[in-house]
Amino acid sequence: MREITITPDVRAEIKLGLNIFLKDVGEIGITVGIAFLLSNLFPAEQSLQQTIFLIMSIVLAIYLDLRPPSNPGKRNFELIWYLLLDRHAKLYKSYGYYEFLKRDQLKELRQYGD
Repeated sequence: MREITITPDVRAEIKLGLNIFLKDVGEIGITVGIAFLLSNLFPAEQSLQQTIFLIMSIVLAIYLDLRPPSNPGKRNFELIWYLLLDRHAKLYKSYGYYEFLKRDQLKELRQYGD
């Protein structure tokens, strides 16, 4: 009888091999494709720079697709994206030392000149 596997949840990734997922192959493919399109902007006499650009683009695409050991649930590009977009400047408030003192204590400190 044929075995049928059931995915654990809706957001489960399709695994192609050892630790390679379909999403990884797609993202690296899109990045390399864009790099090849942009490499056509180099003049013919800059073929060395064009080759270096292509190699660095592939290395950067692989690095951004890796999962860091500190947060294995996200990829590096997702972490950078969240750092750039999820900035809540007014969410955090810095409190000073004197904000937690009672009014009587503040009056005493003001008398001493602190």
